[in-house]
Amino acid sequence: MPKITIIGLGDVLGGDHGAACYVLEAVAAKTDSESVQFAYMGNEPRFAGGLLYAADLAIVVGTMRLSGVPGGLHIWNGRVFKQHAAWMAETDPALRHLLIALARADLAGGFPEKLIFIWIEPQHTEGYTISKPVRGAVRFAARRIFHELHQLGLKTGAEELRLLKTTPPTIELEN
Repeated sequence: MPKITIIGLGDVLGGDHGAACYVLEAVAAKTDSESVQFAYMGNEPRFAGGLLYAADLAIVVGTMRLSGVPGGLHIWNGRVFKQHAAWMAETDPALRHLLIALARADLAGGFPEKLIFIWIEPQHTEGYTISKPVRGAVRFAARRIFHELHQLGLKTGAEELRLLKTTPPTIELEN
């Protein structure tokens, strides 16, 4: 049985920065496999290394201003994340802690086999609710996760499988 870890980053008291929590809730409600671990780490992913260790699939969901349209998705593989890691670590302390957790998993010989990052472009970062564009992005992010789970042979809700045709692609770099 594959080991799958889905980690959410952000702050539910920070407006759209809490979107990852909603993504994890949506996926967890339709996923009953015991091989999927969900962890909403908030802004403290420094101890995520144990969850990431030897995962067949690790998905990190969060919000990030990447000069896109509010509610837009940026789906990266591990290589794209690594390319941007330096400036992201300077911008956000939580991402610096995530990088350390990934480095620890790698040092222990258990770097995730497949690593995907789903960044949601926020609109506002204050208050207790998420904006309308980000609510739509939560649904698309959940669809992308269902797609990845389906690729590993895990069963999810039939409605999500029907929607896989509209799944956003992952940005990948060529050598």
